Amino acid sequence: MADLIYGLNIDVLFLIVVVASMVTMFSTEMMAVVPIATRFKENKTRINVLSYIVPVWEVVGTFFVLWLVDMENVIPILMPSISYALFPLFATFIFFLVVRNSFIVYAEFIWHEKQYFDERKLYFVYTVATFIMGIMALSILAAISSGYGVHLYGYGAVSYKPYSDSYTNFGVFYSHLGVIGFIIGALIMANGLGMVFYKLTDIKTPTGKFLPLILVAIGLAIFMSSYYSITAKDYTVNNIYIIIPIILALIIPILYIFKETTYIASYKPFIILLTIISLVFLELKEYPYVFGNANIVSYIPAVTTDTPMQYLVFLISFIGGTWLVLMMIYYAYVSNHRIAKLIPETPTPKKTVKTKQ
Repeated sequence: MADLIYGLNIDVLFLIVVVASMVTMFSTEMMAVVPIATRFKENKTRINVLSYIVPVWEVVGTFFVLWLVDMENVIPILMPSISYALFPLFATFIFFLVVRNSFIVYAEFIWHEKQYFDERKLYFVYTVATFIMGIMALSILAAISSGYGVHLYGYGAVSYKPYSDSYTNFGVFYSHLGVIGFIIGALIMANGLGMVFYKLTDIKTPTGKFLPLILVAIGLAIFMSSYYSITAKDYTVNNIYIIIPIILALIIPILYIFKETTYIASYKPFIILLTIISLVFLELKEYPYVFGNANIVSYIPAVTTDTPMQYLVFLISFIGGTWLVLMMIYYAYVSNHRIAKLIPETPTPKKTVKTKQ
């Protein structure tokens, strides 16, 4: 396959886009955690948030499957080591994925408007499960980016051991400030962007107007400095790419401040597209290395496969993945316009004309 800049194969580029799309779609659910947990009874939360989440939660899982299949296809040599080393994170993620799926089904399709269980409590379990999934997902991304506490064996390891000996020292991993900042910064930023994505603040008030920008700025400062610290190595060549996600992330809450551009800022396809682009450049910032501080430094072009079947698998994944991304953007478009119709405009009071008696 033809190489792109910095030896970037097109199949690796597609894997990067898949990861960016997967994280983007899951982040829209993470944005909903706080409003559902704290403002469930408010009509705005039910209209703006639940009407988006309920149809999309199942499709988000499709991205996880697509990512796993493409990882097995593009870098099969690293997959056994990664699976053993990060097994506790993957296992916890999958367990709460089942919990999340179950309780949103219970809340909306089985016990909806029934007296057997309180719908609010069911959704609270959903938000807790989704939040824990988010922590695990961010931990996996931080581990792959940094390699702190990660010990990989097998292909390319310092000393040969079987794949099954790969493990992660989570005491070392979670005690690193860069990893903690990576997770906390992302959560704060998601909360700020969620206020814009779901139109949960009133821009007529100073708090509602500027709170999303403040949260995004704080989260962005923590996240970007942490991400740079855990990925900044002597061999990185794409550090300039970190500027693009910073600009794109700030554009959204800044546009939200002004009445003329509030609609554009909270336009769901616009936010999703900018987020995918931002995440792609974050991944390119680290490319072509992963697990930089592990006992194995993985140079991605060295561990990718180039077999006849790879092209066919890639072609199928590319067509299906592209269609999936386009359909999700279209869903955001439909959801955005449907929600706009569900929220009635405030009627303008009619002026009464007094007549002389």
